[in-house]
Amino acid sequence: MSQKHQKSQARSISVNAIAEKPLLIWDYVAFAAIAVFCFLVFQQSDLLHTAGCSYGYLNGHFRDFYDYCGTFDIHPAYMPSFYLIFAIWNIPMRLFGIVTFPTENLPVLAILWAKLLPCLIYVASGVLIYHIAILAGMGSKKSKLCAYACLTMPVAFYAQFIFGQYDIIMTFCVLLGVYYYLKKKDIWFIFWFAIAMTFKYSALLIFAPLLLYREKNVWKILVSCVLLMVPFVLEFLVYRNSPVFQAYVFGFGGNAVSSPTGYIMNAGYYTGFELSTFHYEVSFAVLAFGTLCAWCYFNKPTDDRNFVNTVFYICCLAFFVLFGLSKWHPQWLLFAVPFWVISSFLHKDTKIFMILDLIFMLVYTIFNVQMIPNNVDQAMFNNGILRSLVNGNIGTELMMEDLIAKLDKSLCLSILTMMMLVYAVFKHPKYCAQNPAQEVSCMGWMRTRFIGGVAIFVVPAFVCLMAYFKAPYAGYKVENVHSQVQLCELGDEVSQTFCATGNSIDKIRFVAGVNDRVNKGYVKLTVKDSDDKILYEQDWETSGWLEDRIITANLNGVPTTPGEYYTAVFEVTQANGDYAVSIYRSEDNVTGDKKEIAEADGKKQSYQLEMIVYQ
Repeated sequence: MSQKHQKSQARSISVNAIAEKPLLIWDYVAFAAIAVFCFLVFQQSDLLHTAGCSYGYLNGHFRDFYDYCGTFDIHPAYMPSFYLIFAIWNIPMRLFGIVTFPTENLPVLAILWAKLLPCLIYVASGVLIYHIAILAGMGSKKSKLCAYACLTMPVAFYAQFIFGQYDIIMTFCVLLGVYYYLKKKDIWFIFWFAIAMTFKYSALLIFAPLLLYREKNVWKILVSCVLLMVPFVLEFLVYRNSPVFQAYVFGFGGNAVSSPTGYIMNAGYYTGFELSTFHYEVSFAVLAFGTLCAWCYFNKPTDDRNFVNTVFYICCLAFFVLFGLSKWHPQWLLFAVPFWVISSFLHKDTKIFMILDLIFMLVYTIFNVQMIPNNVDQAMFNNGILRSLVNGNIGTELMMEDLIAKLDKSLCLSILTMMMLVYAVFKHPKYCAQNPAQEVSCMGWMRTRFIGGVAIFVVPAFVCLMAYFKAPYAGYKVENVHSQVQLCELGDEVSQTFCATGNSIDKIRFVAGVNDRVNKGYVKLTVKDSDDKILYEQDWETSGWLEDRIITANLNGVPTTPGEYYTAVFEVTQANGDYAVSIYRSEDNVTGDKKEIAEADGKKQSYQLEMIVYQ
């Protein structure tokens, strides 16, 4: 063997030895540093709504909480528990007058304070996961590793420290329920799941299978279910007469099918049942969940080891029903993470799941930035400590979708669903290690999974931030959505006049609506100067458009003269069937340049189209 080859091999062994070193204090330091950085810099807007609503309680409005918030045009959409816990936490903000009424327009200090609560609970959940792993038989050393793996799983870290979700509150209660379930303390098992149910109903999808797996006495099952519902029913009775509560809590605005509470009905198959023009489908999620519950009832553990392994197998199957067969929001997947990771550590091959977690994060990020652009991507700079620098305009030059959205959305979703199925099916007890305390040798992959997983989001987000600080900038910009302009028939058109502020137009972005249908047809954008000379044309086939989708036209430097007026015309050039696309617009009677207004049906309007022109 050559000396050069020996040195190369020695370096390789040295790198591997460092990567595979057991959990070190520096791993916790790295976690804390990256967590604090992301905590300060990023935040999605959901937290602002929920934490903002909680100030209604702090103004003394307990019985009329939902209706009181409604007077500020902010509508609570959860049961009271979320708002109560945030109200208690937000007392300092109210006492110091930082926030004095229900609002989504929170200052950065109030946002960070609200975000701190779920982040602390997230860290506390790591301690709880350690104790659950101990009960699962992993031993102290492996249990610490398992807890660390949960905290650093990229999807969970993104959901907590970047997105800033609060689902961890419900998840923590569920983990307490599972902890007492493993300790065979049924009253506490029921109690904590009952509390979890007051935060989000999805806790039921874990409670029911676990209850049926252990309990076979029908009367005890019924009593347990009644006890589970007691806190939920009590909260419901307090607010049942509130119009806002009725409209928003169970339907998120009155549409139960398209709301998160109705997502389990979105995927199904048609069996021929119909009434008038509406046909009824069998829900895949309901079918699978019912079958899972039946399987749990008709099966009994063979021994304590089989019992523990099967418990986490059941939970993984339940999460496939919840997320694999239903629509989900990005932050919701945090709920599944503790169970995915614990079951991975019970598996014979923990390493492969650490690798899969990294792949999952990559596809998950690509999917999210396409499905919810300007929301769960670089837009989260808008609510962090850089808010004053970006002024809500981050993404005007470059979006994460432009950088990393290189896979088809349907393909991404299919891959994610397939991986959730793998996370479930291959956690069957027969794949579990005989000795749950056996050591795992995957620290290198755990570290890569964490650092690489966070980088998958953070690096392109900061590329977008850097791009924001260079030209071209938005010359014409309207983003205050008020209503929509409908384009339904061949020849329908709406136009927007704008004044050029630069020497060229780089791109035009607008938001389109599809009115809950697939619109088979074409819309053409034409940009003209004041003499009606056509400067640019582009056609879109609209069947692939989604609701509230940002559409981009890349003009690539069409020449303009500063101070001159130009017009962007949107026209339907082909419409098949029940066609109806929309272009969003501002409210009526806008102020400012009276020439910068829209025209529809051949008449000047008093509103503007929601559109950004980059020059």
